[in-house]
Amino acid sequence: MITYLKVQNNNIMRYLKIIFFILIFSNLSFSQIDRSNPPKSGPSPSIDLGNPRSFEMDNGMKVIVVENNKLPRAFANLDIDNYPDFEGDIKGVSSMLGAMMGNGTKNQLKDSYNEEVDYMGATLFLSASGGYVSSLKRYFPRVLEMMADGLINPLFTKSDFQKEKNVALEGIKSIEKDVQTIAGRVHSKLRYGSTHPYGEFETEESLNNISLKDVQNYYKKYAIPNNSFLTIVGDVKFDEIKPLIESLFGKWKKGKELNYKLPQTNNLDNIEINFVDMPNAVQSEIYVGNLMDISMTNPDFFALKLGNQILGGGASGRLFTNLREDKGFTYGSYSSASTSRYTGSFTASASVRNEVTDSAVNEIIKEIKLITEEGVTEEELSSVKEKYVGSFIMSTEQPSTIAGFATNIDKFNLASDFYETYLENFQSVTVDDVKRVLNKYLLGDNLRVMVVGKGQDILTSLEEMPYDIMYFDKNGEPTTKPDFSTPTGITVETVLNKYIEAIGGKEKVESVNAVSMLAEAEVQGMKLQMVSIQAKPNKMVQMMMMMGNTMMKMVFDGEKGAVSQQGMSSPLPESEIQELINSTLPFEELGWLNDSNVKFSSVDEEDGKTLHVLEVSKNSFVAYDAETGLKFKQTEMGEMPDGSKIPQSTYFDDYREINGVLFPYLVKTPIGPQSLDFNVVNISVNPQVSDSDFIIEE
Repeated sequence: MITYLKVQNNNIMRYLKIIFFILIFSNLSFSQIDRSNPPKSGPSPSIDLGNPRSFEMDNGMKVIVVENNKLPRAFANLDIDNYPDFEGDIKGVSSMLGAMMGNGTKNQLKDSYNEEVDYMGATLFLSASGGYVSSLKRYFPRVLEMMADGLINPLFTKSDFQKEKNVALEGIKSIEKDVQTIAGRVHSKLRYGSTHPYGEFETEESLNNISLKDVQNYYKKYAIPNNSFLTIVGDVKFDEIKPLIESLFGKWKKGKELNYKLPQTNNLDNIEINFVDMPNAVQSEIYVGNLMDISMTNPDFFALKLGNQILGGGASGRLFTNLREDKGFTYGSYSSASTSRYTGSFTASASVRNEVTDSAVNEIIKEIKLITEEGVTEEELSSVKEKYVGSFIMSTEQPSTIAGFATNIDKFNLASDFYETYLENFQSVTVDDVKRVLNKYLLGDNLRVMVVGKGQDILTSLEEMPYDIMYFDKNGEPTTKPDFSTPTGITVETVLNKYIEAIGGKEKVESVNAVSMLAEAEVQGMKLQMVSIQAKPNKMVQMMMMMGNTMMKMVFDGEKGAVSQQGMSSPLPESEIQELINSTLPFEELGWLNDSNVKFSSVDEEDGKTLHVLEVSKNSFVAYDAETGLKFKQTEMGEMPDGSKIPQSTYFDDYREINGVLFPYLVKTPIGPQSLDFNVVNISVNPQVSDSDFIIEE
């Protein structure tokens, strides 16, 4: 699939059409199985988990070694098993610490440290909660030494601190319009509470509160060996690796025992809808669930896992079958039952079309109540048991899994034979067990329903449901019901006319017959150049070049168009052709003034600006600064391989006057925590162009 990133700037052309190519191949095979009579379960397979060897160091660190000489490789995993800690007004300090660790030590500077790891072809990662190294056998003693050095003697410099802080702040800004991220963090805050470690999240304010001293103090307090587990797996000998570990990690000083009392968490008394309005949402994010008090040591663990798998553990789950296969509401609906030593949780989720949000909520609640009240069938139970047996047996082929099992037994206080009897315990679960356990832990009458979406489209139908609705903002703070009435005097015409006037006036804009532009961006140290020419009526050519080579070229001659890349040329899709034919390049706002399909969408807030947002097509939204009238950003909804849609926004800034008309000289496209920033090098208004500039290559 080719994913298009369309960046339209009325004055300096449609910037980008294609930046990234995502190729996804899937092979599907089908077989027919007679399931009219569920098969009888055979005896549980005998699982030989081997005999990992372990020892405990004087500083309290527990070490587990699994010898495996199938390949001349080895890895070490360090798990610092800290009690959940509440970071409060410096939330993000642990992430900052993790970002700074592993970048040099007091004994070896950053560049030398990283270059040596690369030279060995090794992997080394450290964080506030542990670390991981992997390498060929001959390099393992050295890379293990570097892991210990990075852990015990980390180098925290002011320059690295400021760099990582800036990256974190950019990351926060990039997710402010991400509906899934907002839904996840608000859902956690509401179910656990704002003073619970599981309920807090990083904000721009909390990141700005963090100092280098905070990072150093957090390291001293939480990076301690006395609650740590080091697992070694691979082509090693226990008698040889033990003295090496004692020598390297024996210098790690024991810390104070940590004791943080978690706040009490409570479920709701009744089903309640918690709603967050996101005007840019093209689909609704739904979470339905409750908290559970259950850990792996609880005998109910096995029945709960099997029951959840039947409800929403995959494509054969009831939620998926109902909401996707039967109703067509979504591309997938799933559930999870997470056990914990502290507070477990059950969650059913789905991303659905706006117009079916209320129906999807009803169906999810219905399926939860149905499985708790009526239970599951023998056929369903037999099928998921078969799945668990297969996946468990396959997992035991990995030495790292065996080591993980050994760590879990100690870490979670499990019975010594927990994994030897694992399959036997799953096989012994009955349909009555599943019904009893699901009825106990899935609270059908006390569910919290989290809905994040475009309130203007979905709130009326949600209000008709028999549940109370509580309103929250994007930070999970209580608020009032959104006001969706259009402010007096704001129309498509007023927004567009203000923009046209702001960039130079209608007469100046209409006098522009063509525009050419050269812009540059830096991608992983390499210069990316973009050349664009647009001319009346609706002709355009765009080229993306790197290191003198043309990566992509798109041409439209007013009637037809094509994209060429890597020597291959493909015609533009018919939908793109019609869009270009109907446009009024190089200034689309002139055409939008008379386009009945362009609608006023919403009033939004971002970066302290009030924005007037227009819906210019089904999947395209343009936001204008209410104060200046200038275009602030354009958002395109891109379709992913699974059919879901994600927003991709492009921001316009640094407007400068050329021949009496303002053009943005900075065009930024955030991509995750990074940003693709195009700086305009040159703009030419009404250059000499001819039909030969828009020839489509065959």
